[in-house]
Parts: sequence; C-alpha cells; structure tokens
Amino acid sequence: MQEHKYALGVVGTGHIAMIIVNRLIQSEYLEAGRIVASWSRKLEQHPLPVAVVRENNEVVRDARVVMLAVTPQRFAEAAASIRSVVTPEHLFVSVMAGVSTDRIAAALGDGPIRVVRAMPNLPFGLGCGVTGLYRGRHASTDDMEEIKHLFGAGGVTVEVDDEELMNAVTAVAGSGPAYFYYFVEMMMQGGVAAGLRREDAQILAAHACVGAGAMLLEKGASPSELRGAVTSPGGTTQAAMNKLEECRVAEHVSEAVLAAFRRSQELGRLSAGEK
Repeated sequence: MQEHKYALGVVGTGHIAMIIVNRLIQSEYLEAGRIVASWSRKLEQHPLPVAVVRENNEVVRDARVVMLAVTPQRFAEAAASIRSVVTPEHLFVSVMAGVSTDRIAAALGDGPIRVVRAMPNLPFGLGCGVTGLYRGRHASTDDMEEIKHLFGAGGVTVEVDDEELMNAVTAVAGSGPAYFYYFVEMMMQGGVAAGLRREDAQILAAHACVGAGAMLLEKGASPSELRGAVTSPGGTTQAAMNKLEECRVAEHVSEAVLAAFRRSQELGRLSAGEK
C-alpha cells in the first residue's frame, strides 16, 4: 500500500473549500501541514497556511483522501488533469452541487472509484453547520464513517440513501443560510420603518432568529408547535402571521426552495454535457 504524504488533498479553490479547510485547521482536526492544495496563481499566496503544489495531479499523488471543490462546469477539466494518477486506494469527497457520484467515478477512472458526495453549508466555518452526505456505490461503510468524522468537525451530518435527495439537501441546507439572511434583512427593514436604528434592528432580528433556531434544536418540538406558543390569538404575532398568509409567503418560500432544487439538477446535467 502506498504511503501518502498528506491526510487531505484539495482540488479547487472555491469559497466552501476554504471554509472547510480553515475549520479543519482551527478545530485541530488536522494540522495545516497535513493538508495539500493546488494553487496556480503565480502572483498570489494561498489564503490558508497549507502545503501548496502547482498541479492537481500532484495533490492526488500525495494524498489518499481528495476533496473535489471545483465548480460543476470545470469538473471535466479537473478530472482529466488527475485521472492518470488515481488509484483504488484513493477516496474522493465531492462538494460540487449536482454532479453524481457515478459521473465523478466514470470521469476519474475505469475501475471502482470510491466517491462520497457532501453538501456542507456556510456555518460549517463556525462549527455549527450541517452537511448532507451520500455514499457512492464503491465507497465502503468505513469510508463513509471517515468522511462523517471529517465533516463532523464543522457541525452535524445527515446521510441520505438516495442520491437524488442531495439536490434537496443543497436546496434546503446548502442554500438555506441565504434564505435566513434575506428574511433577517426584511425584518430589519420593517424595524427601521417602525423607527429603529438600522444597527439595532439587525441585532434584534438576528438574535431573535438565532434564538428561535436554538429553541427548535434544544426542545425537539416542531416549528408549528413553537410558533403556536408565540402566537396569542388577536395579538401582535397573530397580526404578522395573518399578513404573511395573505401575501402567500409560505407558498413563495416553498417555490424558492424548489427553484434551488431544480437548479442543482440542471448543474448536474450541464456538467455531464447534457442539455
């Protein structure tokens, strides 16, 4: 069995890859010197203190576990650059939206390429993220446990048993923080319209939402149960709920999540050259 110099290799320099690697270092899951990444920008330093090589194939030669963090549109190019050095010992973990494990395996070699697909979200960097995981057909139970442990450094993990559900994970959890930030922005606007200073409105709205989320996790109650506890008949919250229902906010939010879901599906088809 080949000895590998690094515990983790990273192909791609996307924002989420930087967040993951930074969290692994900060949480002391891995020392910076145990991570290698490709970096071809001659006049810039890598933003993290990891080992750096010029070519993607050097990453794969020197690391057994390799994170694929390129955009779906650039996957074919990245796969071609590393295919010649892929071995059965390698375990690939993909954070690309929409690209199936079978598609990844086929692009990387002719044999049983081991692939786990992951979809972390932005709060991973603070240790309070959530990552959806799917085990490709050639990855073992031990492989999956290893990747669960790795992503556990940034929060909790949820494993799905149908790969199509990874598109739903992307729509709910991967894109979810953006929905939250948007809703906080709208709450802030309402607060400012009611006379609050913008900075005070942001503190009030953000902490109200974060506290509500903490209660949802702590108490184990459903959102509807907790909402009912806040909503007194004829009170201020009831007035707000009536307006949200009148504006069909629930329907529009569901449609937004489905739009993200369908886009994830489209990205997968585009990466495979389909129309």
